[in-house]
Amino acid sequence: MSLPFRRSRQSQTSETIELEPASRWRCTLVRAGRLELIIVQRIAPLARYRIVRFTTNIINLLGNGWVYAPLAAAIFFSQIRNPVAVLQAALLSTLIGHLFYRTLKRSVARLRPFDRDPTLQSLTKVLDKYSFPSGHCMTLTTALVPIAHAAPATIPIAVGALALLALCRLIAAHHYPSDVLAGIGLGAAIAIPVSAWLMPA
Repeated sequence: MSLPFRRSRQSQTSETIELEPASRWRCTLVRAGRLELIIVQRIAPLARYRIVRFTTNIINLLGNGWVYAPLAAAIFFSQIRNPVAVLQAALLSTLIGHLFYRTLKRSVARLRPFDRDPTLQSLTKVLDKYSFPSGHCMTLTTALVPIAHAAPATIPIAVGALALLALCRLIAAHHYPSDVLAGIGLGAAIAIPVSAWLMPA
């Protein structure tokens, strides 16, 4: 009579071990999320100012994908050395990034700030359910790192653009600070070696 019970316990233990990495991520983010939610609750009310709300909506809309065709055209017709290699590095980095991004989103399954706090208003429609990591920040990073690699003078502009996008994602109540930092970190971790490989010094 006790044997089936032992098997059940072993099965449960096996399932727990398999889920442990994702569970560890969730526990860490839940703990951090309590403080980070307070940060978002302090930043999101900036949307009550019309200019902030308008700017946030425009930046988030561009981040949905609309900015990348004009950015690619600007790279191609600019004075950047070897623009084809820059575009190849950006495209490859983005494709690799989205492979990791999808897996992380499903594994961590972190609810967005406006889902956790009903008083927070989502300014624009989200592209998917979960918040970690920020796909907007990751994609912009994978696009900008190759440009900065080829033209270091653009680094301040790239940093400013990423900071503005990250702030807008918080104001829109779509992300926590760790989401945008993780998105930037993931994008940089992929785009830096890809850029170095496709555009050696």
